[in-house]
Amino acid sequence: MAAGLLRIALKPNQPMLRTLFILSILVPGFVLSLRNRYIALLMYLWFALFRPQDWLWIDITSLRMSLLLGVIMIVPAIASGLLPNVTNPLSVGMVGFLLCSLVTQSVAVRPDIGWTWLDFMARLFLASTMIMTLASTPKRLAGVVAVISGSLAFHAAKAGLAFILGGGTRFADGLAGAFVDNNGYALGTVMIMPLLIAAGQGAGMIYQGRWLKWIKRAVFLGVPLCMFAVIGTYSRGGFVALAAAAFLFVLLQRRPTIAVGGLATAIVLLLLVVPIPQSYLDRLQTIQTYKETGEESALSRWHFWAVALRMVEDRPLGVGLRQYEQAYDLYDFSHARYGHHRAVHNSHMQVLAEIGYGGEIVWLGMFGYAVFACLRVRFRSRDERLDPDVGRFLWSTANGLLVSMFAFVIGGSFLSLALNDVTWLTFGMVGALELTTIRALAEADEVQPHTVPLAFRAVHAFNMSRASV
Repeated sequence: MAAGLLRIALKPNQPMLRTLFILSILVPGFVLSLRNRYIALLMYLWFALFRPQDWLWIDITSLRMSLLLGVIMIVPAIASGLLPNVTNPLSVGMVGFLLCSLVTQSVAVRPDIGWTWLDFMARLFLASTMIMTLASTPKRLAGVVAVISGSLAFHAAKAGLAFILGGGTRFADGLAGAFVDNNGYALGTVMIMPLLIAAGQGAGMIYQGRWLKWIKRAVFLGVPLCMFAVIGTYSRGGFVALAAAAFLFVLLQRRPTIAVGGLATAIVLLLLVVPIPQSYLDRLQTIQTYKETGEESALSRWHFWAVALRMVEDRPLGVGLRQYEQAYDLYDFSHARYGHHRAVHNSHMQVLAEIGYGGEIVWLGMFGYAVFACLRVRFRSRDERLDPDVGRFLWSTANGLLVSMFAFVIGGSFLSLALNDVTWLTFGMVGALELTTIRALAEADEVQPHTVPLAFRAVHAFNMSRASV
């Protein structure tokens, strides 16, 4: 029976049913996208992250649905005056990153590769800046967070269920796209877990009805399933990112002590139900003992980072977007000890080596500002002028975005994932959250203007009466 459930969880045997499921979302969503730019944005994000083309029984790749949905979102929006937001500091950072990449093209090792990734990043930046424009209310931003987190969490939760039913199934591969291998899959899953929690806490902003509590339960059930998916990848970097994300999540709660107790209890109960394979625990031991065991996988990373420093020292503008692998053999001083055309295994070093010092400054600056913006939203969410539901949504969303970025900063230090979708869409959500908070406070001022205390009004009335005598 368990084997049968595992097959269902991993790979449903009814391709026609899967096709009908996808078409039931894609067809009406496409029709609604023609009438509403916000729906077009949601459909674009869902198609890019959920990748429904991999589920369909029929081949729709020739239709280029992602490009079509992007055109449907952008062209009418611009025609109606809904321009991509390019004034937010994070938007400016995206433009700066793109300009640095363009400058690097003049000295790139493989310009043809660079142009391909420039096209990808330009479209990703356009989607991110449109989030700032179209997700202009708490309800709309809650929808964007739900679509982005839910699109990836669906696959991760399914993998977590397979891990449980299979008694510790190991996942050697990841999803198509940026998170294609097991390490990337683990990091991507950790990044969307806090966003999934924020989506559950903000579900009331999108939907009001008797099914709301069941929607929240389904969302929160996905979080432990995602945790088991991370374990199933056997990724050490994923484990470190998960631990770091859990630590920061607890610190950001209003009552950290209670949060620690609740989290510890939940983890203990889960581990009692689903034992962790000894082989996974043995692999985690190598995080501390890699020097003694002489493990090449861990030891080689220091060499790859040293090669990155040599690259940027020789080429301050970088070797070209997504071209570290192409330039590796030119700067490898180990005489191919670790092979040829290797990856840098560090997103921050990747940016430094590929688009130089200027790109690294922009990259670090964007993370710095995004953290500042989220902390400021957390502070403003306590403003008494705000509706309590809106304040809680702003608070929980800021926390989710902070934890997601922190998970990437830590986990991305072991993987070359600087150009992944979720990180840049997160910048778009941070910008939208910042703008939404400003609008919410402005609307609160209009609806509930500042009142003058009674004592001051009495003094003012007394002075006016004296002046009239």
